[in-house]
Amino acid sequence: MAIHPLVQQDQDYIISLRRWFHSHPELSMKEFETAKRIDEELKAVGIPTRRVGETGVLGTIQGKRGPGRKIVLRADTDALPIQDEKTIPYASQYPGVMHACGHDAHTAALLGTARALKKLENELAGEILLVFQPGEEYGAGAVLFVQDGALEGADRSFGVHMQSDLPVGQVAMNPGAENASVDHFTIRIQGKSAHVSTPELGADALYAAAQIVTALQGLVGRLKNPTDPALIGVGVLRSGEGYNIVAKEAVIEGTVRCFSEQTRAMLNAKIADTARSVAALYNTAAEIETESFTRALINDPEVYAEAIPVIEKVVGKGNLVPKALSLGGDDMAEIIAAVPGVYAFVGSGSEAVPGSQMAHHTPGFDIDERCLTIAASLYVESALFWLGQEAKNI
Repeated sequence: MAIHPLVQQDQDYIISLRRWFHSHPELSMKEFETAKRIDEELKAVGIPTRRVGETGVLGTIQGKRGPGRKIVLRADTDALPIQDEKTIPYASQYPGVMHACGHDAHTAALLGTARALKKLENELAGEILLVFQPGEEYGAGAVLFVQDGALEGADRSFGVHMQSDLPVGQVAMNPGAENASVDHFTIRIQGKSAHVSTPELGADALYAAAQIVTALQGLVGRLKNPTDPALIGVGVLRSGEGYNIVAKEAVIEGTVRCFSEQTRAMLNAKIADTARSVAALYNTAAEIETESFTRALINDPEVYAEAIPVIEKVVGKGNLVPKALSLGGDDMAEIIAAVPGVYAFVGSGSEAVPGSQMAHHTPGFDIDERCLTIAASLYVESALFWLGQEAKNI
């Protein structure tokens, strides 16, 4: 392991920051206290900042050796609506809200990175954009930075994510797909009430909804290539006013996950067609709304090749391993689509730390904090590498 010396100096600072963020979690697009703390930490070392949206923070380090390449380093900042069940001193102070996915660690690592790179600014040519983006859990934050124009002209992007099923000291990354696209659909069924003893006088929205849920599963199983990973998941079905009343309304909510844009478009279209057709069979009507959270996360193969020696410099040869495809999404995908880049998954699990090997999005989730300096070193070394490359190589 080769932790950058400036990161090693700030190890205690990075850990203390991570624990502060962990104990002060905030939900997506409500990260006001988090953004304020990020602002304070960056300004304390002379890094200018500005807000992107209400809770996004953009910090900029300008190399003193003149113009050069522009590099994007990204961390996400939001927490989840989960009750923290840990009894450690830095457990969440806010009931029902918890950092259960490692975003507190990403934020702390990037702040440690900022301090290190600021100390090196006299040796650097070019610009480093420090992107602290809100709302990753609902795909709402990365697009703010893209739409704002904050990333225009950037040459490379790099981000990290903690990975609890990977041991500390390893990094997982692919020269291509890592995470699926994420779409959220809502289907509203309108029927007509009646007594259950006279169903012919009504139109049963609940029964129609149940048939739609069943029919949706066949879209994945029968209308796409089995070697093309995708899923349609239904997590909500609400309906009914009473046990003896034909339901007049029903609501279905679910998600589509894909790696192919063609499959994504096909499935979303077929969901709408299926809902309307099945609803009509039972004299009900269906309205469909689809919300896109993020596209699939596809690492740039060229940037992946460039990043291999950088990552191996930090964790050593043999410790960069393939990343298993995940049907979970991450809106780092939107940044990589705008700025060629890669997303590295940093091992954060160990038997020594209870909760560090638990699945993400669970109440006992934690990390082995040795991963923090690894993540920060990956950020630092990536920025130094890409800023140091000749323009023709970029």
